[in-house]
Amino acid sequence: MQELWRGASRQAVKMRVIDIHNHFFPRAWPDLAARYGTPDWPWIKHTEAGKAEIMVGDRFFRKIYSACWDPEVRLSEMDRDGIEMQVLSATPVLFAYDRPAEHALDCARLFNDAALELCAQGKGRLKSFCQVPLQDIDASCKELSRCMRAGHLGVQIGNHVGEENLDDPGIVNFLQHCAEEGAAVLVHPWDMLGPQRMPKYMMAWTVGMPAETQLGIVAMILGGAFDKLPQNLRICFAHGGGGFAFLLGRLENAWQHHPVARGICELPPSQYLNRFYVDSAVFDERALQFLVGTMGTERVMLGSDYPFPLGEHRVGALIRSSQLSASAKDRVLGGNAEEFLGLREASIVARDEAAVCDGKPIVPQGEQLTYSSYLKVPELLKLQESQSSPPHHDELLFIIVHQTYELWFKELLHDLDAVVANLAAAGANPKSRDEVYEAARLLRRCTEITRVLVEQFTILETMLPTHFLAFRGKLEPASGFQSEQFRELEFLCGLKDEKMLRYHRPTPEAHALLERRLREPSLHDVLFSALTAMGTLQLDDNATERERFDARARAILSLYRDERRHRDWIDVCERLTEFDELVVSWRLRHIQLVERVIGVRRGTGGSAGSSYLKLTLDKKFFPELWEARTLLTE
Repeated sequence: MQELWRGASRQAVKMRVIDIHNHFFPRAWPDLAARYGTPDWPWIKHTEAGKAEIMVGDRFFRKIYSACWDPEVRLSEMDRDGIEMQVLSATPVLFAYDRPAEHALDCARLFNDAALELCAQGKGRLKSFCQVPLQDIDASCKELSRCMRAGHLGVQIGNHVGEENLDDPGIVNFLQHCAEEGAAVLVHPWDMLGPQRMPKYMMAWTVGMPAETQLGIVAMILGGAFDKLPQNLRICFAHGGGGFAFLLGRLENAWQHHPVARGICELPPSQYLNRFYVDSAVFDERALQFLVGTMGTERVMLGSDYPFPLGEHRVGALIRSSQLSASAKDRVLGGNAEEFLGLREASIVARDEAAVCDGKPIVPQGEQLTYSSYLKVPELLKLQESQSSPPHHDELLFIIVHQTYELWFKELLHDLDAVVANLAAAGANPKSRDEVYEAARLLRRCTEITRVLVEQFTILETMLPTHFLAFRGKLEPASGFQSEQFRELEFLCGLKDEKMLRYHRPTPEAHALLERRLREPSLHDVLFSALTAMGTLQLDDNATERERFDARARAILSLYRDERRHRDWIDVCERLTEFDELVVSWRLRHIQLVERVIGVRRGTGGSAGSSYLKLTLDKKFFPELWEARTLLTE
C-alpha cells in the first residue's frame, strides 16, 4: 500500500495535484476572551503529544491533531496521498462575523499572519487563503489587499453574514474588490440554519452545511450578484456546492414557469454555471460523476476538508478511483485549481522569463504594441522641463510630483463623472439598485486615489526649504492655486464659486470648461435629486437655504435610520464622506507643506500662501452628510 501511494506521489508532481479546501489551526494563539473582554472565543487545549481540542468558551468544539499546525506532519501526509500543493484556510469558527468589527479584524490579522508563518515552512507546497471581518466591508477590502500583498492567494468567506446572503450589496462590493485584486474566493458554510432542529448526530454538519452552501449559490444567482460582478471573479463553493447540482433542475423549472422564482437575475440559473467552481468533497463516486456532469469538467476542483474527521481520509482517492476520463481527472485534480488560483498565468510568466534567460526573448514584430509605445514613455519622460539654470537637483522631483497630481486629478474627474451619471440614472429609476452599486464602487476608487494624493506630500517634504527656494523664484506666476483640474473637481463635486473663473482667463480652453462645470448639475445636485425622486427628500419651493440644508441633512439621516432598506445608499454616503474627509486632509497637508517649506511668505501666484489655504479648511463638498451625524444623537 505504501508503494502504491509513493507511486501516486510521483504521478502527482507530474499532473500538479492541488487541494484547495483544507484547514489549519496554529499551535497556539493569544487568549482572545481576555484580549477583547468578551466571552466564548475559540481557544486551543493541548491534551497529549500531537493532539488537542478546540474549545469555544467552556464548550467543546472539535478534536484536532498535529497536521493542523505541524508542516512536517502535513507534508508527510501530502506525500502519502500524492498531493503537490495545499491551500490552507482557517476554520469558520474563527470568522467572528457576529463580533465588533474591530475585534473580528484583529482576529483575522492574527490568523492570516499565522497562516503565512505555517506556509513559510512548507517548502513551497503550502499556500493560504486569508479571512476578513465581512461585517465591515471597508475593513475587509483593506485586509484583503494587505493579505494579497503579503502572499495569500485569496480569501475564504462564509456564505452569509447574519441575515444577509451573498447577494447583499456590501458583500457584492467586497467580491468586486476581490476581482480587482485578483483574489480567488472560497465560500465555506458556517453558522448553519435550523440549529434547534439539528442538535444531534452532527446533522448541522451533514445536513446544514450542504444546505447553507446551495443557499449561497442560489442567492448569488437569483439575487443578481453574478450579473453585477465581473467575469474575472474566481469564486468556489465548498462541499461540492451542497445540493445545488441536484437542485438545478428544480430551479430551472421554477424560473421558466413562475415569475417570482426568477428573482432579479437576467438569465436562467443554468446559464451561470460558468461563473463559479465547486470542490469535490462529496465522498461518493456517483455523486462526483453527477457533479462533474452537471458543472462540467472545468468547474470542479479537488477539495478534501483535510485534516478533519469528516474530510477525505486519503486526499484525492475519490477522483483517482472514479470512472472519470483521464483528461477529466487531470483537470479536477489540479488543472482547474491552477486557473482558479492564478497559478497558470504565473507558470506562463515563468516560462517566458525562462525563455529570456535561455537567450530567446519575446520580441515584438513589426507594428505590434509595446509597453513603451502603449504608454508613450519616451514622450512622457520629455515633459519635465526645469526652469532653473543650471537645473537644480530637486526641481525634477517638484515637477514629477505635481504632474502626478494632475494625472490623478484626471482619473478622479473621469470616475466622478461616471458617479454623477450613475446617480442621475438612479434618480430617473428609483427602484433600480445597479447604478447605486456602481456609484459606490467608483467612489471607493476615488477615496483610494485621494489617499495616495495625501501621501504624496511626504515625498515633497524630503526637500530642504533652501533647496526649494533655490528655484522658487523661477516659478512666478505659476501656482498650484491655478490648477485647472483641481478647480474642476471642486465645481464637479458642488463647491462652485464663479469668482474663481478669473484666475483661469489666461487659458481660454480651461476657462470654457470651468464655465460649463459651473452650469452643469454637480455630484451634490444629483445625489439629492435622486433622494427626492425616491421620496426621501421633500423640499418646499419657498424654503430658505438654511431650511433646504436641514431638509437634506434629515434625508440623509432617514437613510441611516433604515439601514436594512438603504444599505446601498448608505454605502454611497459613507464613501462620499470619506472622500470629503480625505480632500480636507489634502488641504491640511498642503498647508503644512507650505509652512514647512516657505513659512508665511506669499504664494508664487500672488495668493497669501498658507494663510489663504487655511481659509479653505472649512470647505466641504457634502456638509449635509456631516450634519446628519450630529442629528443622529438627537
